[in-house]
Amino acid sequence: MVRIAVLGLMLFAGAAHAEATDFIGNWKTPDPKPGGITRVAINPNGGDRVDVRAYGDCHPNECDWGLVQGDVYYADPKSDHVTVIVATFHFGFAHHQITFRKGKNGQLQFEKLTKLDDNSDRHAFVQSGILKPTTWVGPISQTWQSEPGLTTGWGGGARSGAAGTPHEECTVYDVRDVRAVNERGSWSVKAGGKVLIATGKDDKAAMLAEAAFRYYRFDRLCRSGGQWKPYWRSAKGFGSDRMGGIYCLSFHPTTAHLVRSKNSWNIADGATSLVELGPYKPQAEAMLGMIRAKKLTGECFIGSPDIMTFWIAEPTR
Repeated sequence: MVRIAVLGLMLFAGAAHAEATDFIGNWKTPDPKPGGITRVAINPNGGDRVDVRAYGDCHPNECDWGLVQGDVYYADPKSDHVTVIVATFHFGFAHHQITFRKGKNGQLQFEKLTKLDDNSDRHAFVQSGILKPTTWVGPISQTWQSEPGLTTGWGGGARSGAAGTPHEECTVYDVRDVRAVNERGSWSVKAGGKVLIATGKDDKAAMLAEAAFRYYRFDRLCRSGGQWKPYWRSAKGFGSDRMGGIYCLSFHPTTAHLVRSKNSWNIADGATSLVELGPYKPQAEAMLGMIRAKKLTGECFIGSPDIMTFWIAEPTR
């Protein structure tokens, strides 16, 4: 199972990042040290970039260090051979720089340099070890509730990474004459006489929403898995770049997962909550299936509170 999961992530990396496939995947430390790293996820981020998410020992629990972009180093300026990936995590009291190298038997070697900024007399120090492939690096956060008998992973994230079958329902609009309009002091985005987005007194949100309709060629309002959280997309699917002026939450489709908080199923990545989907788990699983199937990597918003929502996907190669 471990080999299948790692191979799947290698295929997901694509030809553009084939030289780094030995690093791509989910990893765990068989012998974690106090204050050290316990699990790592390394994923492709287009071209010559990778994303690195690390989890550390925060006795008595594990904690999510967050997602950073890793620096890829080659054997020489003209080589396609990746020898080292470096990821740096900054905290208010400490800075961790982790160097990953290829090890024996499909493992990774790591070295973690920690510099402390807590005004104590403690020295900077080094920790090293190996990482072995694992099927899942689970999101960990004390804010997520765990139901008795729940067989999914930490915080409700499925250890297998499995997701439901994608399901989507859309309403199509004619947006050829889309425009932002001000009627009696209330702003909206209209097309064919129909109001698509109402922004109230927020003229900037209306202008930005009109620009988004034109930039991404949105022509349909969709829902996946139920009536929660409608989003806009085009007939061709989801865009892959970010238009200026919008705010997006970044995540990775392979580590996005379901969690249960109070009476609602949410989709989260690490400690970041992406979308609340109500009490019905099958509908939430359908949305997670959409994220995995379409390789969505960002949830974007215009206006407050979330007047307009849409998703962006990993660039096609």
